[in-house]
Amino acid sequence: MGEAQGRADRRLSDGGKSSVASGSLVALLVCAMLLVVLSGALTPAVDVSTLTGPERDDLRARNLKSSISAVCAAYLLYSTLQGPDTHMSRPHPAIWKVMHGLFVLYMLFLVFLLCQETDDARGALKFLSPDLGVELPERSYGEDCRIYTPEDPTSKFRVLRDTVFDEFFVGHILGWYGKAIALRSLPLLWAYSVSFELCELTFQHWLKNFNECWWDSWILDVALCNFVGIHLGMLTVRYFEGRTYDWMGTTRTKGLSRTVRRSIEQFTPKTWDSYIWNPTSSPLRFVQCAFIVAVCLIFELNAFFLKYVLWIPPPHVLNHVRLALWFGIANIATREYYVFITSEEGMHLTKMGANAWLVIAVALVEIMVVVKHGRGMFDAPWPRRVQFFWGTFLAVTAAWLLRWHAKTRAKRKKSV
Repeated sequence: MGEAQGRADRRLSDGGKSSVASGSLVALLVCAMLLVVLSGALTPAVDVSTLTGPERDDLRARNLKSSISAVCAAYLLYSTLQGPDTHMSRPHPAIWKVMHGLFVLYMLFLVFLLCQETDDARGALKFLSPDLGVELPERSYGEDCRIYTPEDPTSKFRVLRDTVFDEFFVGHILGWYGKAIALRSLPLLWAYSVSFELCELTFQHWLKNFNECWWDSWILDVALCNFVGIHLGMLTVRYFEGRTYDWMGTTRTKGLSRTVRRSIEQFTPKTWDSYIWNPTSSPLRFVQCAFIVAVCLIFELNAFFLKYVLWIPPPHVLNHVRLALWFGIANIATREYYVFITSEEGMHLTKMGANAWLVIAVALVEIMVVVKHGRGMFDAPWPRRVQFFWGTFLAVTAAWLLRWHAKTRAKRKKSV
């Protein structure tokens, strides 16, 4: 009877695999037919010689955009069917495979911009969006740091009002809410928060956007926006992580609220595991945790530098697309990196997850794009206070880690 059951299970498993394979082939054939139609292979050929110069240029531009769209669609189809699996299974694993494919396309686009001259790179962005290609006006937030402005006819607190009602105020809170859901650790989040403000002070001699009033940086940003976003995010993590199972069905919510909750849960991870990073458990773990904070800081700083060197206004849709891509991949990549550094001895992973590797690769390529296309734009010398602060910080941190490592090694020798 056991052998019969085993054969039945194998037949069921083989049947499931064959159905998945046949479904993939059907999807491939359907998309191939759509590609034939969209490519214009079934439409009559256009006699280019009969067109005027502007008409010919317009046709070529349309064909080029259609070709780029078709290439991206074909790759996303491949990602949907053959992309790497992730721990995200809601609302469907294919969505997160598509997200991986979109991030790969973003990396390839960055490589394309990297290989262009600066004017050509800006021209390529202008081809995608005609409103680009114009040098951005520099904006400083720290020119007037007074909270009370009695002489102003519009408001006696004009500077404070303009800062609070800035277009990025709510986005700042939402951004830290998303970061909290990805990292799920208060110590790492607060280290990230404070470090970014220090990075703004470090690079404000290059970017005027980083020149903010002290109360804007440390009170409105850190103590208010970051605090609200971080703690709302952590409350969300604890809420889903701490859910109880209602086996008897006696406390189910009914009606619209239950429907809304179940709909929202479809876009969340199937399981909400807490991340116990333990940055102070060992020198190696401290460096590993510092590394992920450093990657997060690079992502933040690249947003400002890319806008500056490629002339992309802050409200432009390309900035929102970049943020959406990073937000979509962050949760998957963080999970893979966490599993990579916390896997138990004997089962230690030797290969980082595909999404975590991709995030690091994209961050590095973004830096290369900024360095190449920012040539001649960052000639201002480093202030001495910045050099002294970071030199001292790195020296003290390195000495502390070496001393910690020596103590840990001595303890291990004594215990053997």
